[in-house]
Formats: sequence, structure tokens, C-alpha cells
Amino acid sequence: AGLCRAAAGGGMNSQRPRILEVLYSYEIGGSQLVGLELAKQLRDDGAEVLCAALDSTPGPILERCRDYGLPAVDLAVPKQHPLGRNGLSWGLTCRLRELRVDAVHLQHFLGLNKLGLPARLAGIERVVATEHSVFDVGQSLAGRLRVRLNWRLASAITVVHQGIKDYLCNQLRVPSDRVSVIPIGIDVDSFHRDDRAVRRGELGIADEFVFVFVGRLAPVKNVPQLVDAFLELQSESVPPSRLLVVGDGEEMTVVRTLLEAHPLGSRVILAGEQSDVRKYLAVGDAFVLNSSSEGTPRALLEAMATGLPGVCPAVGNIPEMIAGRGWLTERGSPDSLRNAMRSMLNAPHAVHEAGRNSRAYVREQLDARAVAAQYRQLLVD
Repeated sequence: AGLCRAAAGGGMNSQRPRILEVLYSYEIGGSQLVGLELAKQLRDDGAEVLCAALDSTPGPILERCRDYGLPAVDLAVPKQHPLGRNGLSWGLTCRLRELRVDAVHLQHFLGLNKLGLPARLAGIERVVATEHSVFDVGQSLAGRLRVRLNWRLASAITVVHQGIKDYLCNQLRVPSDRVSVIPIGIDVDSFHRDDRAVRRGELGIADEFVFVFVGRLAPVKNVPQLVDAFLELQSESVPPSRLLVVGDGEEMTVVRTLLEAHPLGSRVILAGEQSDVRKYLAVGDAFVLNSSSEGTPRALLEAMATGLPGVCPAVGNIPEMIAGRGWLTERGSPDSLRNAMRSMLNAPHAVHEAGRNSRAYVREQLDARAVAAQYRQLLVD
């Protein structure tokens, strides 16, 4: 393949550290938003930050990169060649050398599998990989094997909650001193409900209680069961309410079929995928999830920052996130979900108090600037 042509200059000789933030894709997703917001915060703190994605197909996140003034680069990650797909690519090594970066931050171990070795061969010493969910690494033998083989390529591994670290260290034998727990950071001041009345008017919502779901309509999110539980609740003698579903995905057809067949289907509003969900969160009174697996869902944190308490399953890091600040449900139990939503509808003062506590928790524990400072120490300092 020949040797890479040496690039003039280099990130390490520049006054500003040069960081490459690598997302999974440019589609809307929790880890993509985490990486994007971290990139913006590191840029605001004085670093030069480039964005890239393993799947470089244009999407809403690419537009957000441009809006933030973050240059996006195409890594040309091999998609067909089996060796190239698994990090054995001299072309990727050359591409990373051309970019002259001091550090690479990767979302998920899949990113480390594809770029860890090329980054090391390119002479990049700071390679940090962040994992967001046990589900992402533990769902397949291939995923677990990637971790066992590739953790050594990272100068540091971060996870968004302790449960993921416990899994990596206890089940996959990653050394404990190589894994740090760094929570997801949120800029609380960018989330508010000051425009609540205007946003409700745009959707034709009056004084009803509004449950909001934000996320992919994928099987792991179990949205059809959520919609079904909500519709069944509507037949009871409870205060009027709406369900606002913000997102899209493979189960949208199932959801639409449910709504068309139900006489109260109009109580559910399908807003589709949105690159900026803040105006939809402003409409809500509570955030609702029905997932079978989660890590630390960013959508829930954004809702809490807006002042919405959660009604969510006891999976992943959720019990710790909403302890005393929301309502926990049993995973996969429509009865438990329906009971929790009913309790919220009948206890508006408790919902308001839980919302206040939720916003305070995010502000005090998950400040975006403090989180970025921890990543800066791993990537730059």
C-alpha cells in the first residue's frame, strides 16, 4: 500500500490541542448527541475540534456540527473489506496522520475496533473510548470479543455509569484502573419551559397533562406497549392527558396501526424525528420511557433538565437517576406503567415537586462544563 505521505506541521506543535470526535453516525441518537455536545464544549474551552462519523452518510447531526462551527471530516471508513471494517486499514492510518490530531475520542467500542489500531499506528497517543450501555457490548459474542481484544488500544476507557464499568471489569476482564466513570453532561440553561404556552398552542394542546417520549421507535424502546398502556388508561376516569411521541424508527408502522384502530388514538401526537427536541419537552409535564434496556439515556436527562420528572423502567442507571425525582416501573409490565402514569395524573403537586428536584439534580451533578473538564484531562492535559 506504500507509506503515508508526511503531513506538514502537526497538531502537537500547535498552540491549541486538536481533537477528533468520532460519532457512530450523523443520525439522531443518544451517543451522537453526547459526542456532539462534548465537542462543542471542548471547542468553547479552547480546543480545536473536528467531527467525524463511522457512517458518514449525511444526517441531522452533520447539520448541527456545521451550526456549531465544528468542521466535519470524512474518514472513509471501509465498509466492505472484512479486514478494513475491523481496523486493519492502512488507508485509515494515513487519513488520521493527514488530520494531524493530538487525540481521538470514540463513541462505543465499535469505534475503537475500527479506529483504535489505525490511530495508534498514526502516532496518536490519546485514544479515549466511551461506552454508553451494557446492551451495546453484551448483546453478541462479537461485541464481547471486540472489547476483550481491543481495550488495550485505548489510552483510557470511560463509561457513563458504574454498572457498565462493573460489567466490563467483572465479566470481560478489563482492568479496573483503565475504566473511568464520567456521567453525561447537560447544559441546563439551554433547557426551559418559558415558551410552554406558545409551544402548546402550536400543537393544539390546552390544559391537558402531557406525557412526552423522545427516542428511536426501535424494539428495545418498546413504544407500541407504551402507546397501548396509555390508550387503555384513557378509558378510565382520570384527568385528561396526551402522549407526545418524538422520534421515528422501524416500529412507527405498528404504532400508527394501533392509533388508527383505537377510538381515542387522537390523544397521541406523533411528532416524528426532530433534530432539536427542546420545544417539545417544553410542552410536557412528565417524561415516559418503556425500554427493555438503557444505560444513562440522554433524552431522560434533557427532560429532567427541562423540569420534567420521569416515569421509567428500573433498568440501567435509571433508578439512580430518578430516585426521589420520578416514578419507577417494572420492565416489560404494562400494568406497572399504567399505574405509574395514573399516579402522576392524580398527584399534580407531587409531579411539580419531582420536576423541580429533577432540574436541580442535573444542574448540581451533571453540569456540562465539569464533565468536559474530565474529558479534557484524558484527551489533552
